[in-house]
This record gives sequence, C-alpha cells and structure tokens, in this order.
Amino acid sequence: MHLTACAVVYLGVGLLARTVLSTRPAAARAVTRVSGAIMILIGVFLLVKRLTGV
Repeated sequence: MHLTACAVVYLGVGLLARTVLSTRPAAARAVTRVSGAIMILIGVFLLVKRLTGV
C-alpha cells in the first residue's frame, strides 16, 4: 500500500514539474543548476562523513 501511494505521489509530482518547467525554460535551467549543486554538496558531505568516521 505504501509503495503504491509513493508511486502515485512521485508520478504526480513528476508530471506537474514537467508541465510547469516545459513552459518556463529559465526556471528549468535554475532547477537543474540548484539540484545539481545540492547533489554535489550531499555527495561531498557523505564522502567527508565516511572518511572521518563521524
């Protein structure tokens, strides 16, 4: 049940995001850059955490 609910929510979010971002290319570029930067920061954080053993 939980898996189905998550799938429905994420599908809805994905469709809505595609609709909104396809009409606003500047917003799409901004979201891409911000999400990429956040993923890099999370990766660096996890790497540092792993190397320091904290």
